[in-house]
Formats: sequence, structure tokens, C-alpha cells
Amino acid sequence: MTVCYLNDDFVELSKASISPLDRGFLFGDSVYEVFAAYNKNLFRLDDHINRLNKNLEFLGIKINISDSQIKSILKEVCLKNFEENQIIYLQISRGAEEIRNHIPKKDTKPTLFICSFEMKSVPNKNNDTIKAILSSDIRWKKSSIKSTSLLANVLYKIKAEEEGVDELLMSDAGYITEGAVSNVFCVKENKVYTPPLDANILPGITRKVILEIFEELKLNFEEKKIDEEFLFESDELWITNTTKGILPIVELNEKIIGDGTPGELYQYVKQAFLKKIEDCKVL
Repeated sequence: MTVCYLNDDFVELSKASISPLDRGFLFGDSVYEVFAAYNKNLFRLDDHINRLNKNLEFLGIKINISDSQIKSILKEVCLKNFEENQIIYLQISRGAEEIRNHIPKKDTKPTLFICSFEMKSVPNKNNDTIKAILSSDIRWKKSSIKSTSLLANVLYKIKAEEEGVDELLMSDAGYITEGAVSNVFCVKENKVYTPPLDANILPGITRKVILEIFEELKLNFEEKKIDEEFLFESDELWITNTTKGILPIVELNEKIIGDGTPGELYQYVKQAFLKKIEDCKVL
């Protein structure tokens, strides 16, 4: 039995229901966060909540619940589900209204939904590798907002599956933005590069952790625009996200990246990332 939280109540996920007139369903008028919980400890909880608040403010969605209450509910959902390692999904929509209208009413009560799934692949010392393809970025120009309007991302993941690869990377006017569900890093001559946050990309929490690791390890890195040619000529190529942590791409558009194996810098950074997870587990 999976337990979720929906509008003031903990209920079985199979029994949870939301109005078909909810604006999240009708318009994608909602934001979300995805949290990783290791040994039932939520990783980088404050960072996720801070990003959630920025997105709610951008959309003008006002919720009558404090950060501490949201944290408490997240932890309770985690505890009520038996898996030690979980992916926890939180969505807040503008709420349900009596009549479908693009313009929202000012007194609409937001819908808060939180559910948990087992983390199928926990970051570990094994060097799993992935393949990817490159495609043009067709998303709207506010992809820094973690909105549930994810149709383009769905199409990208379908395309990646059809091509027999694990991820699709996007470029806009010849410059890399991000992956369908990830942030992108590449290494050239022992220096790490990642697109800046002004390049219509999501400010990923794992991305933030990796940048902190660069600082701690005193690695040479730069946030800069990366063109397609530079990406293909990289010595190493990585992606990061909450559900997978950090993974190396060894093949892009059927071209081998580097020597086709996880690079030395990747392995060095990954060990530091695993240490961050271990530190989370003992809290």
C-alpha cells in the first residue's frame, strides 16, 4: 500500500482523487518538486523548498501552509511508505474551479499533492554509463520554472526510447541548454563546463551540489555557453538530476565521447557526491 498526501489528508494513493476541473490538469497551471530520500532522509530538502517557493511566487500561487509544515508532511509521507530509498513527488496547482477559464479566480484554493515511489536505482560506486542523442530545444522560454507543463520533455523521452538511448540533450540556436530530464556538464582538458542558468535551463538541485563539490575540491570549472561542436569534442560528458544523481554519457549521436568509458574527473566528482549522500543518511 502506497500512502500519499492530498489536501490535508494522508490517503492510499489508489484512493486519491482530484477534480477534472483542477487547473493543474486543465492548463498545467502548477509547479512540482522531486525529492530523493536515502534511508528515509530527504536530500537537500531546504534547497528544494527554496526553489519551490520561487516558482510559486513567479506564478502567483499563494498557499496557506508554511515551509516547516510542508517539510513535516514530506517527512511523514516518507515514513509512512516502507521503502528505505524513495523518490518523493510534490505538486502544487492553482486549484479547482467551477468553470474552465484561462483567467484564474483570486480565491481559488491550491491543490497540494505529495506521493512516494521506490528509488529503483540508488547512486553507488558502480560506473553505469548511458547513451544520448542531441535535438533542438522546442520548449517555452521559461524552462527555469519547474512547471508540470512537460509535453516537450515527454516527446523527447519518447524519442530517446525510440532511438534506443537513455537521454536526449537539447540545443537552442546551436548552444546546449540541458537534457530532457537533466542538467549537462562536459570536460575539456581537465576543465569542467556547464551552461549558465540564464540559458533557459532549470536550476537543478543536483547541479548545485556538483558545483559546490567543484569548489570544495578546487576543480577548474566555468559556467559558460557550450556550442554543439565543443560538446562533441569533450573528453567527458555527464548529466545530473535528482533521480539518478550523476551519470556519464559515453556516446552522443552514435559518436564515442572521450575513450568511451567514465572519465577520471567524473569518477573523482562522483565519489564526492556519494559522500554527500552518506552524510545525508546519518542526519
